[in-house]
Parts: sequence; C-alpha cells; structure tokens
Amino acid sequence: MWNTIIKTCRLLVGSLFIVSGLIKANDALGFVYKLEEYFEPGALNLPGLTDWALPLAVFICVGEILLGVAMVIGALPKITAMLTGIIMAFFTWLTWYTANCDPFGTKMIADAMGTLVEIENQCVLACGCFGNAIPLTPYESFIKDLVLSVLTVPILVGAFTNRIALNDKRTGMIMISASLILIYLFGDYMLEWNFPVLFAAITYAVAEGLKTRINSNFKEWIMAAGVTAVCVAFQMHTLNHLPLKDYRAYAVGESVVENRKSAEQLGLQGPVFATEYTFRNVNTGADTLVLSSDWLKVYDEPWFNSTYETVSFDGREVKVSDGYEPRILDFQIIDSLGEDRADEFLNYQGNVLLFVSKDLENANTSKQGDMNELSKMAAEAGWMSMGLTNAPWDENRTFQEVHGVTYDMFTCDQTELKIVIRSNPGIVWLNNGVVQHKWAWRDVPAWEELKGGN
Repeated sequence: MWNTIIKTCRLLVGSLFIVSGLIKANDALGFVYKLEEYFEPGALNLPGLTDWALPLAVFICVGEILLGVAMVIGALPKITAMLTGIIMAFFTWLTWYTANCDPFGTKMIADAMGTLVEIENQCVLACGCFGNAIPLTPYESFIKDLVLSVLTVPILVGAFTNRIALNDKRTGMIMISASLILIYLFGDYMLEWNFPVLFAAITYAVAEGLKTRINSNFKEWIMAAGVTAVCVAFQMHTLNHLPLKDYRAYAVGESVVENRKSAEQLGLQGPVFATEYTFRNVNTGADTLVLSSDWLKVYDEPWFNSTYETVSFDGREVKVSDGYEPRILDFQIIDSLGEDRADEFLNYQGNVLLFVSKDLENANTSKQGDMNELSKMAAEAGWMSMGLTNAPWDENRTFQEVHGVTYDMFTCDQTELKIVIRSNPGIVWLNNGVVQHKWAWRDVPAWEELKGGN
C-alpha cells in the first residue's frame, strides 16, 4: 500500500514537473520577464539578479523537466527527492508571499547609500507557473504548490527509506505509460497542445535507451545528461526563434482588432469597480470603509448621516465583480506628432507587415537589409509596412537613416512590444487585423513565402 502511494505521488508530481518546465521553456523570455518582476525593489528587492534572469530561467526550466523525468523513472532518488522538496518549499513560500501582497501597502528598503526608504509594494499578479497557457492567480498558485508539497512528502520518505530505485522493466513500462497518458490528457484539455506528450516521450526514450545500453556506476548520471541535452536543445531552439505555441493575444489566428475592443463594444458585461470611502462613527470614533456602490444606497438615510461623518472619498479602487476585460490594453502606434494611429492601421483592409523592436538600442541589425528588401517588395505589391519600437520619434528617425530603413517607424509601449513578439527584432504579418504569421529576426522570410497572401 505504501509503495503504491509513493509511486502515485511520483507519477503525479513528476508528470506535472515535466509539463510545467516545458511550458516555461517554450516561452523562456516570458519567464524571464516574470523573474524580473519578482526581482524589482517593490517585490523581493533582488535587483542584482536581474542581469542573471535569463540563465536562471533556463536553469529552472531544464531543471524542472529533468527532475520530473528522474522522478518517474526512479533515477537518483535521494537527490531528486531532496531537490524537489527544496523547490516545493521555496515556491510554496513564494506563492504564499505573492498571494498575501498588499498592492496598496509599502515596505522599507535600503537605497544605494544604505539609507532606509519607504516604497510602494509591487505585487506580482501571476506566478508564471504555466506561462500564459494557464494564468493562475497568486492564491490559485499557492493552493497548487501546497498540494504538490503534500504529494512530495511520500516521495521524500520513500527515497530515504530506500523504497525508490531505478525502475525495472515492468515498473518502467507502467510508470512511463501512465505518465504519458496524464501528460496527454493535461495537454489536450488544459493546454490545447499535444506537443508535451511527444516531448515527454522523447525524454523517456533517451533515458531508457541509455539505461539499457550503458553498464556503469554512473549510469543514472549519464541518463540525466542525455535528458538534459534534449531539454537544452529545445530551449535553445525557442530562444533563437519563437515559442512553438503562443498563448498571447497576438498569436497566429488572433484578431488584434477584436482583442482591443472593450466589453461595451462587444456587448458584454465588463468588470464592476467601486471606490472605498472612509467614514467615522461620531459616537465610537471607529473608522468604517464603505464602497461607493453601497454608499449610494445609504447616503441620504437619516440614521447614516446622524451616526457617521465623512473622512475621505479618496480610497483605493476595488473590483466588485468580474467581467470581460480587453485582452490588449496598451497597444498604440504613436507618430511623430504624438497621435495614436493604431485604429487607422489595424483596421486597414489588406496585408500589413509590422517590424517590431522592443528595445531599439539593443536590436540585432544583422538581417536589417533583408527586412528592408522584404518591405520594399511588399510595398510594390500594395502591402503596408511599418516599424514599431520603444524609442521616441527622433531615435527612430536616426535608425532609419543609419540602416536605410524603407518603412516608417512609430512608437509603442515597450511592455506591449514584449508581448507582441519575443524576438528583437521580429516580424508580424497581419491581414485585416488578424495575425497570419510571425518570424524572429533570424528567420526573415523571402518575399516568395508571403506573396501568396496578397
């Protein structure tokens, strides 16, 4: 019975680790942005780690997948269980801390001179556990990690009582088959993506292949190295190109026009907000918070006016009820006059190429000539082309002159550009406001690849 519990926990935790690590590895730059949020002074106050966010992200993604595979196949049980326990303890604390963050609170930190200063809390609104695929709230993330921490306890006990070892042939077939079924179901129903089961199958095949062909005291370490190589190869591919699966509002097939529309424009119910008003009981001196939506019901009641006096109408805004919120909030196309021309360009009935740079100063320009040529050919075919960058008009103008850019360049919010495409620079093809394709700068397409969309 106890062995069955241990195997079940290994199966559940290991399979989820593989999926979670793969989702983050699929969009490692998105995970980097999430880590940078945590490192902000108003969050964990670890600014020194910001420059290390990318290697940390890669290490976490690869490590999570590796631990998941090791857990299912029973490799290096004590090390695997110990590292899993440490990780779950840390992330359970982190999601608890995030879930209890007061967005209106403050904290004291030391500035560069060592002087304590008070700054506002910067609360991370989503943990990034499953990237954009499953956006969990901090509280939901905490509950998830709490459950996983409980499931990790039998694994720790089993590992340090020698109840876990490298699977024999029969156990291996059962554990791997069950794991692949779980991953398939999770990918199909939760992620709408079947690649995770293929990826897991490849990692298991590499591990099992090395297990049967190597006779060495370091067999399990060699298996780990093989799985690591697969993970690193996948990670390098998505970093050098684009995520295999895009869950953002600018993914292929998404309408940027529709995703910018408000609940009112779509005929839907939007979220309801109210302001906290503060009133003081004239008899007891105690302050009471009343939402603006409730105050409207009682403000002219004699009993209320005789009992309470106004202290402040300038409280925080809170959400009273959920509703539809636009998936895209800050997409703008600002021209040299400071006017937003997003509606004009996005509603263009035809093909549009967006040459996007989230950080113009650090953009890779090795393929700029190819992009210029692509823009020129597209213009001759009646396509519209434009550059979107985080830079002001004068810097865009200088960039155009230096690199012979053949399209007009506009300014957009940097955070939004990071969401549009992960590559710097990158290309987005729209048709009637709908995303048709996206390319990283390494993959600039030839005009022949696009002209069929004309």
